[in-house]
Amino acid sequence: MNTFLRVFLIGVLLLLITDGNAQKVISARSAVQRVTIKPEYSRGLPPNLFVNLSFEDDNKNGILEAGEKGRLTLNIMNKGKGPAQGLKITVKDNLKDTDLVIRDGQEVAFIYPDKTATIAVEIEAGMWIKTAEHKLQIDVKEHFGYDMDPAYLIINTLQFQEPQLVFSGYEIFDIGEGTLAITEDGQIQPGEQVKVKVYIQNIGQNVSKNSNYSIATSDPNIYITDGTGKLGNVGIGEVKEIWFTLSPNKRVVAKGDLPVYMAVTNDFKRGELKNKALPLALNTKAPTANIVKVEADLEKLKTKVARFEYKSDRITANTSELIDISQAPPAREKRARAVGIVIGVENYDYLAPAPYAASDAALMKNYFKNTLGIEQVYEFSDRKVTGNFFDNNFNSTYGELKKAIIKGETEVFVFYSGHGIPSPEGDRVFLMPSDGRIEALERQGYDLATLYRNLDALQAKNVTVFMDACFSGVSRSTEHTEAQNLIAAKGALIKPKVTEPWLNNPRFIVFSSSGFDQNSLGYDAAKAGLFTYYLAAGLQGKADANNDKKITAGELSDYIRENVSETSVKIRGLQTPVFSGNRDVVLVSY
Repeated sequence: MNTFLRVFLIGVLLLLITDGNAQKVISARSAVQRVTIKPEYSRGLPPNLFVNLSFEDDNKNGILEAGEKGRLTLNIMNKGKGPAQGLKITVKDNLKDTDLVIRDGQEVAFIYPDKTATIAVEIEAGMWIKTAEHKLQIDVKEHFGYDMDPAYLIINTLQFQEPQLVFSGYEIFDIGEGTLAITEDGQIQPGEQVKVKVYIQNIGQNVSKNSNYSIATSDPNIYITDGTGKLGNVGIGEVKEIWFTLSPNKRVVAKGDLPVYMAVTNDFKRGELKNKALPLALNTKAPTANIVKVEADLEKLKTKVARFEYKSDRITANTSELIDISQAPPAREKRARAVGIVIGVENYDYLAPAPYAASDAALMKNYFKNTLGIEQVYEFSDRKVTGNFFDNNFNSTYGELKKAIIKGETEVFVFYSGHGIPSPEGDRVFLMPSDGRIEALERQGYDLATLYRNLDALQAKNVTVFMDACFSGVSRSTEHTEAQNLIAAKGALIKPKVTEPWLNNPRFIVFSSSGFDQNSLGYDAAKAGLFTYYLAAGLQGKADANNDKKITAGELSDYIRENVSETSVKIRGLQTPVFSGNRDVVLVSY
């Protein structure tokens, strides 16, 4: 090292030692400085928060099983005039189970007016979760106290269910490729080579995941080929086949079962077969395989799938998987002497709209023609339903419908979707044309009792009416559309007490979407009236309770009532359809 370089290094060293302000450690790595910037909040006009809730677990059955994850999703919308600030989402379990892990605590700094924020909360069930019903309280807190009302996710957890693999039987094949038989008798003799098919069944209550098998022997005089392999997943109750080749030579002198063993393993390390001695004996026919019927205990929980509970009309929840109602299946029989009138009024000149009413009519026209087998079907919607439309068509003296009726022979079907309006006294209810005014209700509206009296006076063979309208005085609401007061009355809604001339008429079958004091809802997810949606689904065959390929009026009524009632509370409150008529009448054969 030259003198100059030596002097330079010594000087640098002395500088580091003597300089009190020098760093004591020199490193290429400097400490990470975490800087947290807290947003500044300033109160102004208040926000108006709405939230849509949905939940989905990994296998989409609505039950959180051991080892499974689920996702609670909140779509938070601000419909106010000021920003929502400093939002925090918490989800609290009413039970104490450490194996239910809720990853909540998400924060949103701002949601500005007319904007939406989507928050996902992961919920995970550990392997040792207990079977229980959990009620999770969902809170959205805002910095200045403009909080959401609490909502609840009711979810069932299912403890770990073990698979159980069992040996169920075997068969011997001494004929065919890869075999050599001394005597072709389906038995094993020394000196032969046979194919063995072994049956394995999972009689447990969980899938045996990624199952593998191995066949081995402790006798050097027994030769086994194809003795290892993969079975994959073995479902609950499922039977799998294992094939291998077996050849005992002439030196085998085993008495009783041959020393052949099988092992079947899986990812869980539970319910496995370990060194199972196979009952393979010389000169012995295989017994009949023992296959048992196994049903999953999960079926017991199918009626307890995840659901939401809430009281605020600012909270909505996604419901069950949609049924495709766009296709109307063909009927087995046609109704040659039948006429159908389909009416849908969605857009009114002087009233709030009735969401999806026009599309309801278009949909039901197809179901009338294809599924109910009605050859004459007339559809009217929106601008075709004005002025004296109802009287011009239903008047029993000069109406258009009268011209299509043969007394005692023609079947009449009527579908209506749109507004129904009660009178101020609540003793009458009216259907409204698209240009009708509340101020001229009795002149422009069409009295529901008059409709049924005119239908009766036509003396048709029978009359079936589907009425997707409410008569409580509010417009049709949906998850995203609030109900509006149609009658401009203050205070409580009117609960009509009206004459119902169809109740005791043996020729009438009437399906009504709700009670007179309830709201009939629209179903945003299906873009249809909620009643119409389940009416269509029921006519597709889902109402066929006894699977006899026939749908009676009673079956259809039960299906609609059960499903509308269940779904409506997840949207905006209870809606209970009403039925009157002969339950045994067959509406559809397919």
